[in-house]
Amino acid sequence: MHKFGVISILLGLTLSIVGLVVGFALAIGFGTGEQWFTLVPFGFVFLLLGVTLTQLGKK
Repeated sequence: MHKFGVISILLGLTLSIVGLVVGFALAIGFGTGEQWFTLVPFGFVFLLLGVTLTQLGKK
């Protein structure tokens, strides 16, 4: 369970960072970055899931 939590944290960080960086880059350049911004909430969900699983895996 701990290993899946760590993987979920890394996946959540990746989704959030990619969504923000690419979304802002497209919004500044072309004005169509809305699709990439939708990755950010999913990233936060995976982050929350990963932190919860790693804390439960310690017990």
